[in-house]
Amino acid sequence: MTEPTDAVLTSGVLARLVDLAAAARNPGAAPLEDELQRFSRLLRDSHAIAWVLPPDAVASLLDAVADEYGTERFAHRPAVFRDRLARAAGDEPADAFLRSLADLVRDPWFGDGPGHDELPLSQWEALARFDLVNEFASQLPTGEYDRDPRAEARELVAMDHPDCHGRIADLAGQLQRVLCMFRSPAELDAAFAPVMPSVTHARLRLLLDAVHTHFAEQH
Repeated sequence: MTEPTDAVLTSGVLARLVDLAAAARNPGAAPLEDELQRFSRLLRDSHAIAWVLPPDAVASLLDAVADEYGTERFAHRPAVFRDRLARAAGDEPADAFLRSLADLVRDPWFGDGPGHDELPLSQWEALARFDLVNEFASQLPTGEYDRDPRAEARELVAMDHPDCHGRIADLAGQLQRVLCMFRSPAELDAAFAPVMPSVTHARLRLLLDAVHTHFAEQH
């Protein structure tokens, strides 16, 4: 029987952490410590997320699942989560693995993550942070057939009109964040080339100018 709390195991914060831990066991994958630092960076960079889900709350959820492990109730948790947890724990008992993960999340080290120059964006982190940037940049034509790239960017942004207070406003915020994080075109292009090839400084400037123009003319 599915319980209301099962969602946190299949699509919530615990699912994300267990998936990262399981992926870290793949050959050539980033170490779990690096992935946890990226996860911490994602939480810290959003005031809203950090307010709703501080690290201590995440650690408490991990401990709660560890307490439940081995019980009849845990046996009825979603099989997909139990399978992911087994892969993430490897040879370590699953409850001990969850407690060690909780200890890492509670440690002050978790909140003192390195900058992007020291620990580059991974693909999952880039998609979690900048999904709209990736979506619009990948749709933006590159000036083929002698068309004006600025006009193409404006047309792309205008497709969401008149409901621009949602996606386009969020796009503006994501664009500004990227451009503030990477202050030179070379830094930005180098950071995104391995994870979001369509995201370039030139395209982001076109999109941001298009957003500003759209709001100034239409709203």
